[in-house]
Amino acid sequence: MKKMITAICLAATLAACKPNPATAPTAVLDGMFTAMKNGQIDSMKNYITSQDIAMLEAAEKFMTGIDPEGMKTIRERITGEIRENAKNYEYHLKNEKINGDRATVEAEIVSKVPDSTGTTKKTSHTFELVKENDAWKIALSKPGNEMFNSMKGNMGAQKADLKDGLEKLQKMDRDTLKMMLEKAKLALDSIDRKKKGQ
Repeated sequence: MKKMITAICLAATLAACKPNPATAPTAVLDGMFTAMKNGQIDSMKNYITSQDIAMLEAAEKFMTGIDPEGMKTIRERITGEIRENAKNYEYHLKNEKINGDRATVEAEIVSKVPDSTGTTKKTSHTFELVKENDAWKIALSKPGNEMFNSMKGNMGAQKADLKDGLEKLQKMDRDTLKMMLEKAKLALDSIDRKKKGQ
């Protein structure tokens, strides 16, 4: 559940951005990755569907209602993590396929930071996009967008979407949620301490 809170907070970070239409599906993904890589968090919302934006905003509003200061702190910290971590990755986009109002684009993500064995990690993801008001948008709520599963509330094999994650949070006891927000802040503090110790 702590992962779900962190994921909702991360997703809420995207919800704070202002929309701006993009062109081809590959250009949309390139825009999203470029915004992440350059630490332009506010630009990231330009590339996701309005339905996903609405769900992210609802999640942020709900969590802010439980612990406004805690949510603000977590959001700021996660924004910083995105900025910092995105610098450690390169991406290559390929195989754009358009079928009516739907499209897919493959992304190959390569870590610039070697793991403990000296190997850099390479992963592939297929992103699904949909046409919305004549502009291509990344559909975070589509199961194929596996890189963004954490933002959709996917905490296991059954690809839950953001709506399911929000519904689960809304059914939880407020004190439990507040405690989970506090644990998320502590987890972020722990990450900071580990980074400073490196």
